[in-house]
Amino acid sequence: MIKTIIESLRDYIMRFPELKDGCLLVDFLGNEPIEYTIEPVPCDPVIKKYTDGSCVKQFLFLFASREFFSEEIAVNLSNLSFYEQFEDWIDSQNDEGILPDLGNGREPVSIEVMTRGYAFAADTNTARYQIQLRLLYEED
Repeated sequence: MIKTIIESLRDYIMRFPELKDGCLLVDFLGNEPIEYTIEPVPCDPVIKKYTDGSCVKQFLFLFASREFFSEEIAVNLSNLSFYEQFEDWIDSQNDEGILPDLGNGREPVSIEVMTRGYAFAADTNTARYQIQLRLLYEED
């Protein structure tokens, strides 16, 4: 069975050393902190097509979490700090060529951070924080 891109990305992100005691879900984020998810974002997947049939593709996705949220500055700074550390980790992994294993016929080129981490939706006690990323890869 061929591993999907989202499965490959989940396995890759599970290696981020700062993931807290939450769980990394796919395409679902619960209401209780602390949980994490990765979710695909709609986009045109083909960036460039070659005459031999191969192409460069993209996979846009969100890494998001449900975090504690309050008027206390320390709580929200901690949340934003986590996302800054995640961004730094992605950048360093990319610089070192440590990318997800996409399986046969797909070769990862890079993972790029498209937006910084931010509170997307908040209520009085919790908030959804998210960051958007893009995986570029070549496909036979």
